[in-house]
Amino acid sequence: MSPMSSPSKPKPKRRRPHDRSEIRVSFLPEGNRAAKWAYVCMLAGLVPGVGVLTGFAAIILGFFGRRIAKKDEHERGLGHACMSMILGAVEVVCQGIGWWLLLD
Repeated sequence: MSPMSSPSKPKPKRRRPHDRSEIRVSFLPEGNRAAKWAYVCMLAGLVPGVGVLTGFAAIILGFFGRRIAKKDEHERGLGHACMSMILGAVEVVCQGIGWWLLLD
């Protein structure tokens, strides 16, 4: 028996390919700025009276964000971009009707 026997160290776990377990989690997509800004514009469009302007921005940025996400391997921001285009269009229509009724 050796006087200086050291306890065995546990072996590190083997990583799977494309393991994303240590990546920081965020509500907004990382790596797709167009989708992120489209989503922010869509959320800002929920303010009454502002949605006509930011809704158009959400539609345009969402279109570009969708194209960028389709080229990405992990498709980061695809859901944010699609929802921004859909809800941006809803905001433009609903708030446009609201402005029309107020000004008529």
